[in-house]
Order: sequence, then C-alpha cells, then structure tokens
Amino acid sequence: MLKKFPLMRQLLIVFVILAVVFISVLIPLVDHNLTSIIDHEMYLQLETAQDNTTSFSTLPRSRKTRASYHLIYNASDKEYTFDNVPENTPRFLSNLSLLEYDLNTIINDEKHATIENKANNNGETLYYRIIKIETNDIIYSLLDSDDDLYLITIMNSDYSDELIKAIRSGVIYILYGSLIITAVVLLFWCFSLIKPLGEIKSYVDSIKNRQQATLVDARARGDEIGVVANALVDMREEIEKQEKTKEEMIHNISHDLKTPIALIKTYSQSVKDDIYPYGDKDSSMDVILENADRLEHRVKDLLYLNRLDYLNSSSQEFVTFEMKDLLEHIVEQLKTMVDFTIETSLDDVMFVGDSELWRVAIENIITNATRYAKSLIRITLKKDYLCIYNDGEPIDETLIDDLFQPYVKGVKGQFGLGLSIAYKTADMYGYDLTAHNDNPGVSFIFTKKR
Repeated sequence: MLKKFPLMRQLLIVFVILAVVFISVLIPLVDHNLTSIIDHEMYLQLETAQDNTTSFSTLPRSRKTRASYHLIYNASDKEYTFDNVPENTPRFLSNLSLLEYDLNTIINDEKHATIENKANNNGETLYYRIIKIETNDIIYSLLDSDDDLYLITIMNSDYSDELIKAIRSGVIYILYGSLIITAVVLLFWCFSLIKPLGEIKSYVDSIKNRQQATLVDARARGDEIGVVANALVDMREEIEKQEKTKEEMIHNISHDLKTPIALIKTYSQSVKDDIYPYGDKDSSMDVILENADRLEHRVKDLLYLNRLDYLNSSSQEFVTFEMKDLLEHIVEQLKTMVDFTIETSLDDVMFVGDSELWRVAIENIITNATRYAKSLIRITLKKDYLCIYNDGEPIDETLIDDLFQPYVKGVKGQFGLGLSIAYKTADMYGYDLTAHNDNPGVSFIFTKKR
C-alpha cells in the first residue's frame, strides 16, 4: 500500500503509526506498573518519617497540616495518642478501625516487627506503617509508659497523587522528547537517502538520453546505495564498450560483405556482356564462385555467432561427453591436411556441453594454429583443462586482451570470428578461454571456471 507514495511520505506514515502504537502500549504499561512504584515510594517516605520521629526528643507538634501523621497506640489501654495531630484533623483519622487488623497482627505475632499496608477510606487511599517502639528508642523514655507502644504513621493519597502526576508527566515528556529526536534523526537520514537516489535517477536518465553525467555523492557511500551507484557506472561503461564494439562490428560486416558482393556483381555483369576479365569464361566464373564462397563463410559465421548468443540466453540441459574421443577424431582428420608434427597428450576426461558445438570451437582454434605454426602443434588434455599450443610467432601484445572480440584479427587472420565463436562456446558451458605467449610459441587454454 505504501509503495505508491514517495519515500519521505512512507517514512512519515510509518513513523506516525509506530508512534501511536508506542504511546498506546507504553502509557497503559506505565499506569499499570506505576502503582507498585508509588507504593514503594510511599512506604519509603513513611519509614523515613518514622525514623526521624523515633529519634526526636519529643513528638513534632506543628499546627500545620503535614504530609504524614504520627499516632502512638498503647496496646494495654488500647488507646491512641493524638498529641502531634493538628487541629484541622484530616477526616481519614476518624476511621481508625481500618488499622485494627494489622495492629492485632503485629501485637499478637512476634514475627511481624513492621507492617506496611494501604486501605481505602471513602474513595481515599491511606498508606500506613506500624512499628513497635523499642525501649532503647529515645522517644520511649519520653512517653512515660511501661506498656507496649506502637508508632503508626499515616499518609493519605494526596501525596501519592502528586507523585503519580509527576512521574507520569516525566515519562510523557521523555517519551515525546524521544519521539521528536527520533523524528528529526529519521528525517535527516531520509534526506541523506533521497539525495543520492535522485542523483542515481538523473544518471539513469542520462544513460537513456545518451547524455554525459557523473555520480559523485552516491558512489562515495559505503552502503548498498553506493554499491548500486558503482554498478550503474560499470554498466554504463560496459554499454558504451558494447556499443563501440557493435559499431565496429557493423562496419566490419558491411566492409566484408561489400567487397565480395561488388566483385560478384561486377563479374556477373561482365560475363553477361560476354566480357571475360580473366581471359576466358571459366576463369572469370571461378572468381565469382570464390567470392561467393567467401560471402557464404562470412554469413555462416555470423549466423553461428548469433546462434550461440541465443543458446547462451536460453535455458538448456547440459550434458557431458568424452573430450578425448572428440580430439582424436579432429586430429586424425587434420593429419592428412598438414605437413607438420601434431603431438597429443590426452587423458580420459569429460567436458560439459554439446560435443558438436565444442568441435566447431576447437577446430577454429586448431585451424588458427595451422596458419601460424612452424613445425609443431601440441594438444594437452587433463581434467578441466585443454591446451592447444603452436610454435609460431607470438601474438601482438596490443591485441591479446581483445583477441576474442568479434572482428579482431591477427596478422594472418581471415574473418575475425573464429576465436570469438570459440570463446562464446567455452563461456556458455562454464569454461574460460585465454591466450598466452610462450617462449617460443602461443598457447590457447580452456579451463573450468571455479
């Protein structure tokens, strides 16, 4: 659903949804757990107030309303002392029956030295803490009694309400502050994404419109955007390289086809007019047939190269075959056509691919070798390795990197497509084809890609 919106709007929508969910979940959680936090704080306040009271030389007699109120309970007389309670006695002190159960518990059960609890009095929450006044407490000697005395400290919910309000406000302020800071950080982060993405879009448009453009900020990033930007630059360079190769290929094709077509047309017209450029009809017709054969070879190579591109782009089932048998068959036929030595060292290994396509590729390499070899061609076959060596002149170093591109020809090259066909065949079946200058001679090596 969000995909149809701009990235900035997507970010804002997602942030608002997360903020609403976050607040909806966090506030109830805070309220739910706030009770235990407040109870602990209230009992801590009561404990502090009692510690101060038991250490005073006398009970505090302030006539002002205090946050906590202290009562002395005499267990023998079952009476309360209200000496320190102000005149405007809070109404909750009028219902001390709420304390009876806990008072009886601490009086009758020595295991309870302290009791902390809270009670509800007409909708008002009372927190109280009951402790036994020990004989060694200063206040005990001042009360002038030998009975068991208990100090009861009471605090109403007004104080707890203030605490709850303060804590909730603090949490909410922190929450809103965190959300604002997060929103600002996300906005800056989103802007840092939008800028390089806009640069990438402009760069893609420049490729489409064949205009010059650069990627500066996007390529400098180390994240996935930087990876995409660098991939786009590499893609553009490769497209430009392929366009240049395509233009050169079209130029070479037109040149290669134009010459034999012009000769065939010219000689055919001459023969039609009973004019024989080579002296007689048969010689002139031989020139026509020779150029027709040249034209046929070029067309076949171009169609074969196009077929390899089609096969490489389509899914096909790869099979294996005995490369040794194929090489032995090729060498056996070749020995009757050349007058130099052909050495072989062939292991029984399997290669992947169509044996007929491999045969064309290998014959192209060997035919190329026969044009340059002085006295020796050596073929070595091992597992995932095939080397075809000839002892001819080395390849020009300026050509060796582009040797397998269409229409790149050596000194004795013919059409410039044979090595390209061999390379495409090897690549289609997962093999690399490389050329190396030896001392002396040249090696063409097929190796399995890792």
